[in-house]
Amino acid sequence: MKKIPLTYLPFFIAALVVFVTTIFFEKGSLVYVKPLVFLALIYVYVRKANKYKLVYILSMLILFVNDTLVYSDFMRYFDAIAIVIALYYVFSMFLLKVFFTLKGVNLNTIFSFPVIISLVLISYLTYSITDLVLPHILDSLLFFGIIMISMISFVSMCFYVYITDKYSGNFRLFIVACCCLFVNALLPINEILYYNRVFTIVVNVAEMAGLYFFMEFLIKAKPQDLIRKEQSYF
Repeated sequence: MKKIPLTYLPFFIAALVVFVTTIFFEKGSLVYVKPLVFLALIYVYVRKANKYKLVYILSMLILFVNDTLVYSDFMRYFDAIAIVIALYYVFSMFLLKVFFTLKGVNLNTIFSFPVIISLVLISYLTYSITDLVLPHILDSLLFFGIIMISMISFVSMCFYVYITDKYSGNFRLFIVACCCLFVNALLPINEILYYNRVFTIVVNVAEMAGLYFFMEFLIKAKPQDLIRKEQSYF
């Protein structure tokens, strides 16, 4: 059995604390324990990354603010949440920029059948969320649009890097994109339409999983060409 590296231990402890909190306490309690996850991710990233970027640390602090607003009063702070989460997605796309390239991309891969199906499903999910939530946030249409555009841009970038397959461990970005879509689909339903403790548990587990795999990709991703060259030496 593979042991958990000590560097990662703070994150798994923080994740466990959040998980237990969502089960036994009211969701408002997450305001006090959720920051542990973001601080733990910062710690792991700084320790494991060869050259850590300040943008990642800022993105975690932004999420800290976002989740504090979400679990304080989602509807009251909806406009502020929209701006904050959009800023997080912008920072995350900046971190992915180094992995994004149009050079040597096979168009047949990008427009393959699985990709088209994925686009259809994403479009349907976006439409479904909009149709459900829109009547309840008519006064905040602009901010809702900001969330949707920034989220779709980030998810599309993750899928693109995954599909082009130029970096090792790109399956992590597929997981990140799926978690992002899932959280953004279920969270507004849970906070606006129908609150359920199980939804809160699932949303937080998916969010923490997505953040973990995104950090792992940023730390461990290597160009596939470089890996093939390294393997050719043996």
